[in-house]
Amino acid sequence: MIRVACLGNSHAAAFKMGWDEMKISYPGVSIDFFAGAANTMKNLEVRDGRIFPTVPAVREMFVAYGRQESIGAGYDLYLLAGLGFGLVPLMSLYAKHRPPRFYSRDSGNHLISEEMLREARIHVFDKCAAIGTLGLVRSITSDAPVYMLPNPLPSADILSNPALAFWSNEELLSDCSAYLNEAVSRIQDAIYFPQPPATLEGTYLTKPAYAKEARLLKARWTRPTNDGDPYHMNAAYGFDVLSELFTSAGILPSKQADAQTA
Repeated sequence: MIRVACLGNSHAAAFKMGWDEMKISYPGVSIDFFAGAANTMKNLEVRDGRIFPTVPAVREMFVAYGRQESIGAGYDLYLLAGLGFGLVPLMSLYAKHRPPRFYSRDSGNHLISEEMLREARIHVFDKCAAIGTLGLVRSITSDAPVYMLPNPLPSADILSNPALAFWSNEELLSDCSAYLNEAVSRIQDAIYFPQPPATLEGTYLTKPAYAKEARLLKARWTRPTNDGDPYHMNAAYGFDVLSELFTSAGILPSKQADAQTA
């Protein structure tokens, strides 16, 4: 049995729902989900070689979906889902602010210095829950592969919202992509698994179908996201991303695995 631990925030819901639909094809794989809303996965610590939540809300989620209060080193594969890593948190800094190189007086945006932008990126991105969680996982196991799955790119429907139209600004997207690529190049003890091209509409947006009927994980149940939420994805997204990740990791569905060994 291949044991997988998926650690994530609200974006873990897509993978939990996708796994529920695809697990019948992977009888030799099990996935335990350990999640906390928003940035609550920053409230973790290592004790006696295991990762424990330090707040009740996260502990309740661990028990509800992972069936235990802590994460040990006995997994064959670790997935870090969302947790504030990827292009989305970087682009969020440009929602209402611009450094001088991107600023124009008639834009309605606030002018900030390059130094302020650098500090904001360190706070929002370099110190995100994904980076901290990776460090905790590596403190309990040095051998098992760790895959980092970024926050999904927003649905292409986001462009219909004037307040979010900055997602069509190629200069901002290229700038954030360069920062992300540099950050990924510094990661030495995990495998960055970018969003599969088949899920994308263009380069920087997700096909709208993947955002329909998206849900959030809650203790003992899932609930729909807010109507029009372009940032959370559904079971189909989780299914397709996990399928590609498993293929990359050499984990095949049962019929395909049987055919290759026949």
